[in-house]
Amino acid sequence: MSDPDKKTVVSTDSRKPKSVGLLGKKGLLVVLSPNLFGASCVVDKPAIVVGRHRECDLSLEDPQLSRKHCTLTVDANGDFFLEDLNSTNSTFLNSKKLVEKTRLHYGDRIIIGNTIIRFYIEEEIERK
Repeated sequence: MSDPDKKTVVSTDSRKPKSVGLLGKKGLLVVLSPNLFGASCVVDKPAIVVGRHRECDLSLEDPQLSRKHCTLTVDANGDFFLEDLNSTNSTFLNSKKLVEKTRLHYGDRIIIGNTIIRFYIEEEIERK
């Protein structure tokens, strides 16, 4: 229900708005497979490792995964890349076998073992 006392105010000031800060990007991996649905990992460092080993940044209980299956890295420009770590059962990006380090895009689907992961990029505001 709408509150009649709350009104939208539109500024008629012709000056340019001030910047609140620089936008930064963080990657987000979200597991979509039924047995691990909702498991996630924020990519908040230059590299994360995904695999079966409990010391991985995203550790998944999937017997088809290698202990260290793949890595996700971020370069100086904020671009995200996926690379297979010579895993036994390979890494697939958007249904294609990953053969080299490849740039990720919003919504990419990663399949490792029996696990399906979706990659997202989330923006955040960094204050100066």
